[in-house]
Amino acid sequence: MSDALSLALRHHQRGQLDDAARLYQSILAEQPDHADALHLLGVVALQRGNPAQAVELIGRAVARNPRIAAYHSNLADAYRVLGQFDQAISCGRRALLLKPDYPEAANHLGLALQRQGNLHAAAEQFRTALRLRPRFGHALNNLGNVLRLLGDRAAALDHYRRAVEIDPNLAGAHTNLGQLLLEQYQLHDALSHFQTAVRLRPDLADVHNNLGHALRALGRLAEARQSYAQALRLNPGLAMTYNNMGQARQEENALDDARTWYERALRLEPKNARFHCSLGRLLLEQQNYDEAWSRYGLALQLDPAHADTHFGLGAVRHAQGQLEEAQAHYQDALHHKPDFATALFNLGAVRQELGDLPDAERCWREALSYDPHLAIAHSQLALLLRGRLPEADLTAIRQLLANPNLRASWRRALLFGLGQVLDARGAYPEAAELLQQANSLAMAEAHQRGQAYAPAAHRQLVRDMIAVCSPEFFARVRGFGLETERPIFIVGLPRSGTTLTEQILAGHSQVFGAGELRFAREDFESLGAGDSAALAALSRLDHATAQRLAGRHMERLRALNADKARVVDKMPENFVYLGLLAALFPRAKFIHCRRDLCDTAASCWVTDLLKMGWSNDPDYLASYFEEYVRIMDHWRQVLPVPLLEVDYEETVAELERVARRLVDWCGLEWEPACLAFHEVKRPVRTASAVQVRQPVSAGSVGRWKNYEQSLAPLFARLKRLEEGKPKQPVANEANPNEDVLKQGF
Repeated sequence: MSDALSLALRHHQRGQLDDAARLYQSILAEQPDHADALHLLGVVALQRGNPAQAVELIGRAVARNPRIAAYHSNLADAYRVLGQFDQAISCGRRALLLKPDYPEAANHLGLALQRQGNLHAAAEQFRTALRLRPRFGHALNNLGNVLRLLGDRAAALDHYRRAVEIDPNLAGAHTNLGQLLLEQYQLHDALSHFQTAVRLRPDLADVHNNLGHALRALGRLAEARQSYAQALRLNPGLAMTYNNMGQARQEENALDDARTWYERALRLEPKNARFHCSLGRLLLEQQNYDEAWSRYGLALQLDPAHADTHFGLGAVRHAQGQLEEAQAHYQDALHHKPDFATALFNLGAVRQELGDLPDAERCWREALSYDPHLAIAHSQLALLLRGRLPEADLTAIRQLLANPNLRASWRRALLFGLGQVLDARGAYPEAAELLQQANSLAMAEAHQRGQAYAPAAHRQLVRDMIAVCSPEFFARVRGFGLETERPIFIVGLPRSGTTLTEQILAGHSQVFGAGELRFAREDFESLGAGDSAALAALSRLDHATAQRLAGRHMERLRALNADKARVVDKMPENFVYLGLLAALFPRAKFIHCRRDLCDTAASCWVTDLLKMGWSNDPDYLASYFEEYVRIMDHWRQVLPVPLLEVDYEETVAELERVARRLVDWCGLEWEPACLAFHEVKRPVRTASAVQVRQPVSAGSVGRWKNYEQSLAPLFARLKRLEEGKPKQPVANEANPNEDVLKQGF
């Protein structure tokens, strides 16, 4: 070997590619057919990211000396990078034919076979390379990749670990190990390996992108965005990183900014189904269901086998309450990805809402068989089984909670679930401690997402609603609404028996239980942008507007059911909008569910009510309940429609008497099926989905006493409020329905 070639090779081995290339070129200037110089300059071109030039240079070396196995091996790698896999495989096999004990050639052939999709043949080549060189870090890493694609994650993890032990400077192995650890929720270990990869290859955009993943999983969103930004500085065309930046911004509740990032990713790769799914998830979170559906539909056209797309379509229909269709899409997702744990979880949620509790449990357990760290599945099993939860499940929940790196939202769900289990077992002090933690996390999450409860704003809404909906208002709007008895409006505090009342009525052959509907709130919001504007418009309500709102409301009810004589339109918070509903539907049936305030508050506090931020803090609970009592007292005085008030305690004590009264109130003939409400086959999508599938029980009466010590100030405040709450509806003298109102109890 000439001195110039030896010096060039030393530069090359040190990674000094520019110096090596200059020396190779100087050799070729004097000897254009120097095979070694051609070959090694081709390798430099490949390392610099120019595989086409590498193929040209190494091809010339092969033509000059076709008996050198290394030439064929590196030519195989260049063809692979170019995407010409058949040529790559042919060159790899030629290299091994010339030199059967050549581990690098086996490794390159394995990479080409992997890219061609022949995973088992690829794995065999990597194993051949390792038999020839047991401490071959690259082959260990590559075999780990194939094993992971074949579904053997444990073996893949072992190979990645061995690769980084043998070659601690192998950035790719650190990245792959970090990714697999991230998927197994070993977040800090994953972060460490990603940080090592960044230290080893700070010039690679992908390693910064992967570091961002770990930081985002740890909730360190600002740092994650910094890593993504660095990746984009290194490679502004890395479309996946724009998508990832969008996900980080979405988690920060910066939804408009998140959409901008998703759209930038799609401009770079408009046919990427994954990016369309990301935008679909954002639109779904914004409750923009039609646009989300269209976005997922576009993704489906691009990749009909993309499991996330089918899952997204199911999530849209699920959110819209179209459970049968949602179920079909989740099953499509599982057809394409049988180990899709989140799809199995959502399918279980649908089965629970449809009343098939055993199948819901089956789905959640199957999801956990694929992903034992799926916190929401553990939580739902706890809420479903409560005191019957097996010890193995209880241990799994405690082990997850012991992980200091557990995502806050998952910790919240697990704490609520475990709290319910301990409550059912009578371990009230520990349950109270865990539920306090759960509620604190829920409050912090709401603040982070800009959805925190604002007591002053709610108080102002109630005050203004009372001022607007005066006796004069009802006198002015008399005759504006639709003369229909079809809607049955059920209102009250959450956990006060609204779902139970609806379920009793839904047992009747002429009643359709539509579940919780936001129609009343949306009617109000359509009057103006913001509560103040809507209230001002309500005070000026005219006949045409009332007819339009009522007509649209009825059309939406008809879309849910067109053949039953009555439709239950239930939403607890509609107690705020009773004035508007009474104006729109003066002949509708109105039912107010009541329950001991302390029991109601305790039930709200122990339940993960998600977006009801007032339920997570005792002061907020008391404030919300005070406004509820205040506005209900007002409605009793001024509401120009009959209002039946149903006490939860009487319902569970004298079910048949209350059920008959409910049916009679709705103008229907009695049917015994109303007593078998727990057997009614209809979707139930509230926190009471499990309870209403069981016979009535008085076990929840007086439940607040279990937490009397933990929530003493709240209960004292509610007791004072309860003392002033009328047990019988009070009629205003000007109320034309005074005699009917006194039928309430």
